[in-house]
Amino acid sequence: MTAARTELLSLLRERAARLGDTPLISDESGSTGAGELVERVDAKARALRAAGAGPGVLVGTLGGPAAEFVSEVFAILATGAVAVPLSRRLTPWELGRLGERCPLDLLWTPLESPSALPFPAGDCGARRLTSHREPSRRPPGPAETARRPAFEAAATAQLTSGTTGHPRVALRSAAALLAEVENYRAALALGPDSRLLCPVPLQHAYGFGLCALAAPLAGAHVRCTAPDRPRLLLREIADDGVTLFVGVPPLLRLLARSARSLPPKGRPVGFLSAGMALDAHTAELVAARLGGHVGQVYGTTETGPICVTRPAPWRPEVTGPGAPLPGVEVRLSPVPDTGDDAGKATGTGRLVTVVSRSAMLGYAERDTVDTTPLRGGFTTGDLARWEEGRLVLTGRLSTCINVAGVKIGPEEIEAVLLAFPEVVSCLVSGADDPVLGQRIVATVTPGTVDLAKLERFCRERLSPSWVPHAFASVAHLPTTETGKVIRPRTGPPGQPGRPDSEDK
Repeated sequence: MTAARTELLSLLRERAARLGDTPLISDESGSTGAGELVERVDAKARALRAAGAGPGVLVGTLGGPAAEFVSEVFAILATGAVAVPLSRRLTPWELGRLGERCPLDLLWTPLESPSALPFPAGDCGARRLTSHREPSRRPPGPAETARRPAFEAAATAQLTSGTTGHPRVALRSAAALLAEVENYRAALALGPDSRLLCPVPLQHAYGFGLCALAAPLAGAHVRCTAPDRPRLLLREIADDGVTLFVGVPPLLRLLARSARSLPPKGRPVGFLSAGMALDAHTAELVAARLGGHVGQVYGTTETGPICVTRPAPWRPEVTGPGAPLPGVEVRLSPVPDTGDDAGKATGTGRLVTVVSRSAMLGYAERDTVDTTPLRGGFTTGDLARWEEGRLVLTGRLSTCINVAGVKIGPEEIEAVLLAFPEVVSCLVSGADDPVLGQRIVATVTPGTVDLAKLERFCRERLSPSWVPHAFASVAHLPTTETGKVIRPRTGPPGQPGRPDSEDK
């Protein structure tokens, strides 16, 4: 076992020794103390070893119930195997699709789950372990399960999918996880007095790094809950002594619009935003309607967190996710000239490249590791600029709309659309045009938005070349589990087009 794995497990045991039965993780299924969590880790590690888990073995685990998921992640780490965090809604079709690129060797699921590997490998409480190999055909001992030598340095294999139809699997080492844990702990001042409310999926890179790893290892209590009941979330924030709400911009807007009154005066709750750039209107809503402080996380599945700003009183002049974390280098380079006027009058910033201690080893491709994307640092595809040492995100290279050779960043237009009171969510995309190359199409929800007023609103705030050429309203837009609108590569919503980018 590597030194980093040993340290991660030692941190958990130290917390158990200090906290005992103090609740560490809770959700609708109940609360689990630090001591009980370690007992589950040990029991599941024994079951995994009996099934042949070890270095290079891929072990999937579904992202809920929370304590089951977290204990399985640490149990997998204890065996030297590779943890693959998966959605608790995983379907058999999705499991099969994952197997086309990165087949699992073992899988933890609830007893009643329809998703499982073909053969049983043991039960542990309310969880079932299944294997891709028939028991009678497995050799005895720890070599039972197929091993991939190329994956032996990996501790996790995290799916990057969400806004893309073709998921990739990012392999990360235990040392990368340890660096992520320390960065979150220090940046957010996590400790036993911290209480986090987490409605984001635990298998998502944001929820995984912060709520499944960093918070428990800091002794912070994490309560996991569903994101679709804003009034209940508001009550929990008010009544439960929450210090940090782990959110994404769409959910923060929903909470703010559902609030009927300001929370009682006292220590303000910190509202953390990640998954997509935080627009100024959403930050203002959090401050004005929820009385909260605002913080941001910028990162990718491939790199871990890049910037983390601790929640603080909102100030309009402070934009972006802040300065890079310790051990993280961010370089901004000119947008490559592809010969189609890509660099002409972009006004959208420069391309972000990251070198980080918490970065992945590479992408899993069947039994090999593709390290090509890491040469010279990982290029995220995001566009940004520096403002007084702070990184300010301005868009994504792949989402830019080419209007007569001028690159338009849809994210900046979307920020204006979201400031219109009737708009709940939006998507700005490019539609092919025989004269302009592309024209700008804005689609908003709900379907009752007054589009004439919305167009006037945009014309008052955007330069003429940035005003959408067409507006449309729909009842809803497709989103990922974290509420991020799925962006088509070409064509407005409802027209043929490929998904655009990896989930960040």
